[in-house]
Amino acid sequence: MTFEARFLQEGGAIDYTPQADVAAGDVVELGNFCAVAKLPIAAGDLGALATRGVYDVAKKDQDTFALGAAVYWDNDGTPKGGAATGCATSTPTANTFMGITVAAAGADDLTVRILLRSLQAASAETLSLADLSDVGALAYDAGRLLVADGDSFEDVVVSGDATIDGTGAVTLNDAHAEQMVIIPFEDLAAGGDIADRLAFVHPRAVTLTSIGVMFDGAPAGVDDANTSVILLEDDASNAIVTKTYNTATQPPTSDYEDLGTLDATHKVLTAGEHVLFSITNGATADLASGSLVIRYVPTNA
Repeated sequence: MTFEARFLQEGGAIDYTPQADVAAGDVVELGNFCAVAKLPIAAGDLGALATRGVYDVAKKDQDTFALGAAVYWDNDGTPKGGAATGCATSTPTANTFMGITVAAAGADDLTVRILLRSLQAASAETLSLADLSDVGALAYDAGRLLVADGDSFEDVVVSGDATIDGTGAVTLNDAHAEQMVIIPFEDLAAGGDIADRLAFVHPRAVTLTSIGVMFDGAPAGVDDANTSVILLEDDASNAIVTKTYNTATQPPTSDYEDLGTLDATHKVLTAGEHVLFSITNGATADLASGSLVIRYVPTNA
């Protein structure tokens, strides 16, 4: 042989020698795809089957199809108004995917118009990730991902600080769950302050999720002329959150209150970075003792 491959045909039709007579218009199942005889073929004679094109196909009684819907061939199905010689159906179970509709079909229509699923399409659908030259060996186990390693995609187990299940749900390990620390502070006398007191530090990088204050009793003397300001900031004196109490906005009595939205940039702390706590009271402002409540999530383990 002097060639490696010789062109035979475009693939719009394939040779077929049936064991029984095939009538013009018959649908023939060949493995996982369907072809159509345009001309009759006698048993034992070489003929041809079309593997692409648009066809009106006898359909199952009362089946309906929207434009672009999937169509399946039931080789034992009963078409509307006919015998059990096979028909198109909307039911995929135990039937062969035949193509998609190019026009809608109602319950009482005799046929459905389809674009036949081609031999090329059927062949492509048999391929899997494992057939791609740049994908390594695959296990298809739950909790694995395809990861590019520089020259290919490799099937790897998720490891480190998270796990992933077969539904795609990601679970962080306990070190990355939200955590909370409570820092008590004393009852300040009227006009008494706290200045840049160390309130929080963590050996890992963290993202603060909320900061609130919980007072043990009732405030006194807080008004517009004698405000009480609570401030939390980082080592560089960047405000993370601040809250001002005045005549209209009083501190809570024996209750908890969130101090507000944290600064999007400065709520993210590097490993070992401090959170500093200050209370600045006007002359008559007198806050009860209480506690800071800081919630956070470590961002690395």
